[in-house]
Amino acid sequence: MYQKDKPLPSWLLVSLFSFWILATVIGLWWFQQDKLKAFVDIEQDMAFFQPQVINQLLLPYLKQAGPEIKGQQTLLHFWRPDCLCNRISQRHFSSLAGQYTRAQLRIIIIAHPHSSDEEIDELIQLNNNRLTVIRAKKELLSLPSSPSLAIYDGDSLNYFGPYGFGAFCNVREDGFLSSIIDNPSSKSFTNVIGDGCFCRWND
Repeated sequence: MYQKDKPLPSWLLVSLFSFWILATVIGLWWFQQDKLKAFVDIEQDMAFFQPQVINQLLLPYLKQAGPEIKGQQTLLHFWRPDCLCNRISQRHFSSLAGQYTRAQLRIIIIAHPHSSDEEIDELIQLNNNRLTVIRAKKELLSLPSSPSLAIYDGDSLNYFGPYGFGAFCNVREDGFLSSIIDNPSSKSFTNVIGDGCFCRWND
């Protein structure tokens, strides 16, 4: 004889729900302890707020990529394939890449020195060869965090810092970075600080 499935007892439902809540709380605590960091730690050299110091590290990569075409700007994206936070900030990166043509904005990925050839090849294929990828040298390990970016107009550094702040990289309007790209004539350097999902670049 067919018998309908019996509903789960209330004590079991309560136990499962309590376990789910506990696991969620532990997961959020781990995430905040492991990934939610300041973009520049107080122990690090505050020179990363000075464009001259940043330029000294980054200009060799611009020269390696070759000159911009007229009217084009450059976005340097500092990428660690093993960093969960890169996936969280992908929305910001994809938004910027989608707003501008190759003639308006060239995108150079500065891959962490420990990135494998396979990871770099996969990144290029996933982005339809829109990206130029350069493996960072060990001298660049002094950079503070990933994901992060720099925006150049010629040899003029207009921005260095994160895509956003907060645990899910959402405490920053996307239009903030677009406005820097849209108004390169200001020639002013912008740098912002705060806590977010970042991986140490020098690990």
